[in-house]
Amino acid sequence: MPAITTGATSLDVLKINNSEEIIGVIDDAIKTIPELGYFDASPVTRNAYKTLVITALPKVGFRTPGTFAEQKAAVLAARDVQCAHLDASWSIDDALATQSDWGKDTAFAIETTTHLRAAFFTLSRQIWYGTNTVAGDTAGFPGLYQLIGGTAPNHSNADLHIDAGAAKARQDAITNEETPVDTNLTSVFAVTSGLDGIQIAWGSEGMITQGDVVKQQLMNSAGNMAWFDCQQIECWAGLQVTSEFAFGRIHGINKNYPLTDDLLYELLSRFPSGKEPTAIFMNRYALEQLRRSRTAVNATGAPAPRPDEVSGVKIYVTDAILNNEETLSS
Repeated sequence: MPAITTGATSLDVLKINNSEEIIGVIDDAIKTIPELGYFDASPVTRNAYKTLVITALPKVGFRTPGTFAEQKAAVLAARDVQCAHLDASWSIDDALATQSDWGKDTAFAIETTTHLRAAFFTLSRQIWYGTNTVAGDTAGFPGLYQLIGGTAPNHSNADLHIDAGAAKARQDAITNEETPVDTNLTSVFAVTSGLDGIQIAWGSEGMITQGDVVKQQLMNSAGNMAWFDCQQIECWAGLQVTSEFAFGRIHGINKNYPLTDDLLYELLSRFPSGKEPTAIFMNRYALEQLRRSRTAVNATGAPAPRPDEVSGVKIYVTDAILNNEETLSS
């Protein structure tokens, strides 16, 4: 069944069907991933299902009794949601694990925490870039990048995507058979969460499979053997996007075409009434550009503080958005 909005975060969902032992580790690992703290999350029974996406907003109005009023229903379409298998399993050389004065249990705890943290970071990057062969994982679930320039119903609204300038400059150089000079491109995403926005779907009802730590003799590519301690940690996760107005993006940002408040306000102004975004995600590179742009218009000339909002919309800083988007393939 589709993910139903609950106002719950990923941590809330994962607490439902998992042991206290791993919940403590999840709590520690998930704190470093802003996407998992912001986006609503729901457990889903099936790992593949259909949901409805809003592709056009309704039109309603008053009418005088005895007359007809022009009305248009919201246009809905079916969209597939596919959860993907996320594997955070680990293994450590048993001889290495026994060398620490902290003991093997500490070594196992370090492995579990670091692998879950890496898994959650991989999931956060998948949200933005999905199955892109450079930034995402082709074995993962489709992300927001796959909705940009797509065809209905697998698309986002084209009016909600703005080029800061570097993307066009690169394309013009390529068209003119010149070497593009604009590199280190990044993006900023304005998003909304909830039933008519974006949600993280945790498949298998949000259950993380955590096996016992077992000792196994493993063989490397040269045929040599060694004993390892191993643990299975796996889950299913996907992304549910139920409106073409669920997100917008400023792309083509770099040092020659920096992020400014003008660009951000332009993006916010393009969202339809009632569909305004509730969060803005950017990396530290873009955040510093925004801070510098605010210093430039500061009457005192004093360095502007670290930006934390735009017109009341909170800024989330993530390391999951790249600084080299010019390398992305379609």
